[in-house]
Amino acid sequence: MSKPKIRMPAAARAGIGLLIMGGIIVGLGEYTQRGALSLYGIIMVAGGFVLYMASSIHARRTAR
Repeated sequence: MSKPKIRMPAAARAGIGLLIMGGIIVGLGEYTQRGALSLYGIIMVAGGFVLYMASSIHARRTAR
């Protein structure tokens, strides 16, 4: 038997995508020693985290 699928809001999926892309950009920026690229990646990671957390909190509150 498989578990029922978890319904994830689209904003949460976008937040996870930003987290992953930002992490890759930070890694590339550190590898190539470009501080501006790493800073841009950190901003993407922070934005993705905030988007994911906000959409998760909103989904839990509306589920009640």
